[in-house]
Amino acid sequence: MAPLKPAAFGLSLAISLAVLTLLCWLAFLLLPQVQLAHSWLGLFTAAPVNSVRAGATAIAVSFSAGWLTAFVMAVTYNRLIKTGA
Repeated sequence: MAPLKPAAFGLSLAISLAVLTLLCWLAFLLLPQVQLAHSWLGLFTAAPVNSVRAGATAIAVSFSAGWLTAFVMAVTYNRLIKTGA
């Protein structure tokens, strides 16, 4: 098995989560009449979901959490494959 590059793996998940969060926030702004669950956006800030602050905070936190999660996963994976687990 080939080892993962932690920085690249982290960046890929970070960008993916940031884009998905942006799409969720835009859906809330552009389609307010549609009953969508926006709990994801509310996890990151107490600001109203339709504010720029809420959207920017959610995107920034999603990016950071995605990068950290994937980085730790890649480092852990690389150590496990070295031990033959």
